[in-house]
Amino acid sequence: MSRRRLLVIAVTILLSLFIVHIRTGFRPLNMISEAIVAFTIWFSLVETSVRHFRKYSLSQVYTYTHLSLILLGTVFIGFSLPEIGPFMTPLYIPVALMSLLFNFEVALTSGVLLSIISIYRWYYDINLIMPFLLTVLIATKTLSNADRRLDVMKSSALTSLTLTGTHLFMRFGLNIEYTPYDLLAALLNPILSGVMVLGILPYVEYTSRLYSNLGLIEFGNLNHPLLKMLAMKAPGTYYHSVIVANLAEAAAEKIGANPVLARIGAYYHDIGKMKRPHFFTENIRDGKNPHEDITPSLSHLVLNEHVKYGIELARKHRLPLLVEFIIPQHHGTRSQKYFYYKAKQQFEDIPEEEFRYPGPKPQFKEAAIIMLADSVEAASRSLKNPSVTQIKECVEDVISSIFFERQLDESGITLSELEKISDAFLQVLVNIFSSRIEYPEEAKLQKVVRINDQNSG
Repeated sequence: MSRRRLLVIAVTILLSLFIVHIRTGFRPLNMISEAIVAFTIWFSLVETSVRHFRKYSLSQVYTYTHLSLILLGTVFIGFSLPEIGPFMTPLYIPVALMSLLFNFEVALTSGVLLSIISIYRWYYDINLIMPFLLTVLIATKTLSNADRRLDVMKSSALTSLTLTGTHLFMRFGLNIEYTPYDLLAALLNPILSGVMVLGILPYVEYTSRLYSNLGLIEFGNLNHPLLKMLAMKAPGTYYHSVIVANLAEAAAEKIGANPVLARIGAYYHDIGKMKRPHFFTENIRDGKNPHEDITPSLSHLVLNEHVKYGIELARKHRLPLLVEFIIPQHHGTRSQKYFYYKAKQQFEDIPEEEFRYPGPKPQFKEAAIIMLADSVEAASRSLKNPSVTQIKECVEDVISSIFFERQLDESGITLSELEKISDAFLQVLVNIFSSRIEYPEEAKLQKVVRINDQNSG
């Protein structure tokens, strides 16, 4: 852990404790013991969950967004009204936001920290640990894979029922009394918090470019300006991207990765090809390949440029940060073999390193899936009416080639997952090829005659 990150974490925790005590008053000895407990929870629970969340290490944006949500939570906690009582503590809001933007483990451990801070706010009432932890558990469990706004409302309603039941148990089972508004607060707090989550989430997503599945789905709208531009300028690339999206989504579902991210990342992975679309095979319509008129080195620069331009477009249009990362990572550090061998015919000593993509290699599973799907789709285009065995051989050859090039080493994908990915690709491609039925010429003619007869009638 860097000193800078350690300092930011320390400042966040201390500032959080300061905020929750604005109304309760400051006691130096209590603050010291509270800080020790908070740091212990962070480094024993939260930091461990962060290390297991592979995407967290991709950018400091994750750290700053995470800590900002914890601070936001402590603001809500610190300024909750004592007149209404502890059941109005809006713990659901920060925990729900972290569940939607990160993963179950990060949200759960952060929620435990916020629950302890909430107890500090309510004068160390240890009985409140039950409703606070139940709120955290239900929010994280129900929202970690949410992909519809309705899921948030269902989650908040379930939390409301649980919190209401907990209040009744504490009131009549344990004979604990708080304020006359507790039952109403327990019922309404999660529902109102759910509405606030849906209102706050778009601002957090747009600012950080860390998107929940709810936000990612909006980028799957094929009327998005970038996708419409891609369809107009590079139609071959557009249709290639749609097929890659189908392959990637199926594979992600098979191995438990994020199918929404896989599909959206596939839609935008080649947007940089809009700059010089005719230099890419899928967009060549007249049979003339422009690479035949330029040197292999220049061809290499053109191919690399589409990656750089894609990143520029992603930043300009504020695409999700993970989609921006997919654009260079789906090529990894693979070499452009065709142009390398072409150059080698002219200069025998030319190193292969000069014809590699800049990388980096895929850093998370969805990026690796899109690398595999992209190559498999390109290879399958050369197949003409293949059998299932031929499609399977094509898929396995491509995946094996990428695996033995060590392109997947940093993605976290295992060998057993590669087998599942291969099966998913095979299923999708078989369905695609089986739908391409070639009618005999005579059958085609009869079909046209029938259509003309119907039109004339």
